[in-house]
Amino acid sequence: MHQVTLLRDALCPHLAWHGARLSFLAAFLIAPLRVKTINFAELATVFGGRAQTDSHYKRLQRFFRDYEMDYAEIAQVVVALMAIPEPWVLSIDQTQ
Repeated sequence: MHQVTLLRDALCPHLAWHGARLSFLAAFLIAPLRVKTINFAELATVFGGRAQTDSHYKRLQRFFRDYEMDYAEIAQVVVALMAIPEPWVLSIDQTQ
């Protein structure tokens, strides 16, 4: 859980989200590195805490069903966290 806390603390200044959503996002970003998949059922098994795996699974479903991502905000966070120097080159991949 230490990595989740560190990532949540790093994201906090950049996202005006409440603590539970920040904690979820941090856990979600770390989970694929642990299980090497994007399958919700497998991701739910590596979320920390006392909640059951089914609860984590439902939380993943609720987040992606109900929350609309602000992609501009996410892009700003990535640039700020990675300290990418200007000038930038934008590349758009339209692979389907």
